[in-house]
Amino acid sequence: MNDPEEIYRLLAQKHGFESSQTYLRVLRFLITPVQARIAAGLPGDAGEIAARTNLDLSLVRTNLEELLRKGVVVPRDYSNPDYFIFCKYAERLWEVSESLEGLDIYTEDEKRQLFFLWEDWKKTDYADMTARRWHDLKRMGINGLRIVPACKAVKDLPGLLPYEDPREIIKAQPLITVVSCSCRKHKKMIGDPCKKSDSDANCLQFARSAEYSLIRGHGRRISVDEALHIADRNEDEGLVHQWMNTARVEAAQPYALCSCCRCCCTVWHAADIRDVPNDEVFAKSRFEARVDTSLCNGCQDCIDRCQFDAIDMVKVEGERKLKAGVDPEKCWGCGVCTIACPTGALTMHTVRPPEHIPA
Repeated sequence: MNDPEEIYRLLAQKHGFESSQTYLRVLRFLITPVQARIAAGLPGDAGEIAARTNLDLSLVRTNLEELLRKGVVVPRDYSNPDYFIFCKYAERLWEVSESLEGLDIYTEDEKRQLFFLWEDWKKTDYADMTARRWHDLKRMGINGLRIVPACKAVKDLPGLLPYEDPREIIKAQPLITVVSCSCRKHKKMIGDPCKKSDSDANCLQFARSAEYSLIRGHGRRISVDEALHIADRNEDEGLVHQWMNTARVEAAQPYALCSCCRCCCTVWHAADIRDVPNDEVFAKSRFEARVDTSLCNGCQDCIDRCQFDAIDMVKVEGERKLKAGVDPEKCWGCGVCTIACPTGALTMHTVRPPEHIPA
């Protein structure tokens, strides 16, 4: 197979997007025609790919190294990167190919072009795919992601479980790296910067994700203390923690403690584009914000912080000022409103049992 367009469609098909013109445009940018032949010949080592494609061995090696830096191919063994596979999922490819901190691959104009190509895909074919996925998972009663409350909001509550405490999640990981948040970087590059945070390198990677970020070069190994500091800063800036919805504290392979926002998170944003409700995307935490109206001064800081549209200013009998009111149906228990409340009127309360979190 030597026709470049046929090869690009084959690669897109591996990710379920063979009919997506937006995805094909991304692949044409990321992968040269020669590299497409190499990627289509995977999995294998350089010698095997050279034999399958009738390409020069040194050319294959050089291009595999470049494809690794681009995020298109992944080593099977990170400690001995000589056998490669094509990136398994489209979502992983966009996340990695947009995480470029410390990598000198593209000019600024090329970066901008890449990010706009991904934007075209994200708001169309990706949004359609994720909407179908969330609807299917909802029918099966599955939530893959769960909101993890801000540590500062729940640290004094009794019965806090390790896998719902961001600090305990971080402490349990044997390897941690920090990378540039692809979602936030993406929005900044297309001219719509994050409304919550201007921090760049604040995405914590664990397990195989951390190993991969080191071998590729887009991540920096950090200590537990630095990771805790980053998590604290993320909470202070109003970012919401997300974790896998299981009763485990060890990272899946691969995984990250995602701290993001509704305006930037690619998953969340895509769901909003297709009007997918929050309960199809995230499971709630076991907690809920409540208001002591006698302490509320009506500042409305909590409204700006809430990313689930759960807080409104309401009339309280006997009060002249409007006070904050939390809709429990809309509250996902992230807690970022409570840590910004200047009077302590907002506090978190445990409203669901430990069994709420699947084993």
